[in-house]
Amino acid sequence: MQLTVALGATVVGAFSANGTYRLFTLAPLVAIYFTALILFSYRIHDVLAKYLREQIEPEFEKACGVPKAMEWESWYKASDLKVGIRREFFVWEMWAVTLLSMAFVWYKDWSRGQGCAIFIALGFATAIYLVLTLWVMSLLRRRN
Repeated sequence: MQLTVALGATVVGAFSANGTYRLFTLAPLVAIYFTALILFSYRIHDVLAKYLREQIEPEFEKACGVPKAMEWESWYKASDLKVGIRREFFVWEMWAVTLLSMAFVWYKDWSRGQGCAIFIALGFATAIYLVLTLWVMSLLRRRN
């Protein structure tokens, strides 16, 4: 929700009467920040699920006699049921916002014949955003 509100506020600010299209250079920062938070939250969930599956459920099996295969996390891990697209959705959203917003600013500045200093700053910002986006992508590979 915060991601949607922050991106919406950026768009409104950029297209408002007193706004500037260069506000779109903030959109990748917003998308990268919130996507990193969301993926860290998923990472915490994965660690907790692993803890339940490997530590708690075997003890529960010993104490109650319920087969471990019937415990939720063990059953889910062994099943072929894999639900949800949220992780991938947020990553695709991050890439789309980063690439499209920066392309839009580059296009606007290019078509207005801006000076060299603007393009150096845009190039630096684009490079930083791409490095950060790739770093956030690395969070996806750290699954259990």
